[in-house]
Amino acid sequence: MSALALDGGTPVRATMLDHRRGAALIGEEEQAAVAAVLKSQSLFRYYGPDLQGTVEAFERGVEEQLGAPHAVATSSGTAALTSSLAALGVGSGDEVVIPAVTFVATANAVVVAGAVPVFCDLDDSLGMDPEALRSLVNERTAAVIPVHLENVVCDMDGVLAAAGGVPVLEDACQAMGSSYRGRQAGTLGTMGTFSLQLEKNITAGEGGVVVTADRDLALRAARYTDQGGQFVTSKGSRGSDEVDAFVGENLRMTEVAGAIAGVQLRRLPGIVARMRANKAGLLNLLGEHPDRALRGSPDPEGDGGSSVIWYLPTPAQASRFVEALLAEGIPAANLYGGKPVYSNPAIAQQRAVTPKRSPWARTPVTYREGMCPRAEDLAARSAAVAIGPGWSEQDLADVAEAVHKVTEAVLA
Repeated sequence: MSALALDGGTPVRATMLDHRRGAALIGEEEQAAVAAVLKSQSLFRYYGPDLQGTVEAFERGVEEQLGAPHAVATSSGTAALTSSLAALGVGSGDEVVIPAVTFVATANAVVVAGAVPVFCDLDDSLGMDPEALRSLVNERTAAVIPVHLENVVCDMDGVLAAAGGVPVLEDACQAMGSSYRGRQAGTLGTMGTFSLQLEKNITAGEGGVVVTADRDLALRAARYTDQGGQFVTSKGSRGSDEVDAFVGENLRMTEVAGAIAGVQLRRLPGIVARMRANKAGLLNLLGEHPDRALRGSPDPEGDGGSSVIWYLPTPAQASRFVEALLAEGIPAANLYGGKPVYSNPAIAQQRAVTPKRSPWARTPVTYREGMCPRAEDLAARSAAVAIGPGWSEQDLADVAEAVHKVTEAVLA
């Protein structure tokens, strides 16, 4: 093998391989949908001179495509989490169990709700470990939030059993279109949430959606995103007298975002199918290596295929492996910098926006290194290669060549 690009050799690719998902497919259909909304001068989802109803259409599309009885569009994936926790009645004095490795938004939503995040260790799929969860659920647990990282759905049978009747809110922000034993991610628990941020399977730049089979929870979530129901109830479309009024926020999706999201939603099955095919093709080209342990999966057939993640023997090798792949033009990363979410300074130091609003002041807890040892170990030794839906056979060959080249140099 030639010298690594990191060490002055010639890279496999001269430019970084494009691994964007829905964002890479934005084209004339999205442009036309946005143009129609702009022409209508009706950018607000509830009224205007020529309302196009794109947000409502997106919600109905989500319900149909995912098999979810109710969907509520939001301004972001974080807003979907926040409004779901509000719908579930999570608040001061409560605890919410979340995985030790996730994007900080999962923890932030819990804190904003007034509850304390309790961190759960992981299994080798990077999903919440049901046995670890079982030991954390108690009388203060108001919700459990399993996170389906990078399109691999957690062991949801185990999580639901371990939760013992506590509401399970799926953070499927990174897994729209993935599935678990024939059911769509986000539809297995009490509620589910998705993100439409730029890097997700489908995108509107920002945006999110809540799904649930419970009409009352859907109405509460919709009300919360709408100042407690200012327009939801006035339009009468979601049962103005079914749920008492309460104070909420403005977390609504705009008609422009709805227009983009609606087109992207129609692209979702094709995007996921192509990522799955590309992942299978890449793994076939790579074969196995004793020092590249592949991430586990509770349901390989449901894997959305957006990445390949390995665990290398040491954190130092994982860091070197990722740096070398990036230099070769291959999109790679250590999962969240190889750190658990409780290492984030705001969480580690328990800093809410003001001390008076800190849930930790009411419910003291201690976060420390080593509290979720398997999660910390797996994250530190992780090396991920992102997979794009638009990759050609040559792109797959380039990735395989780079991974072989880097493996020989780093793991020899």
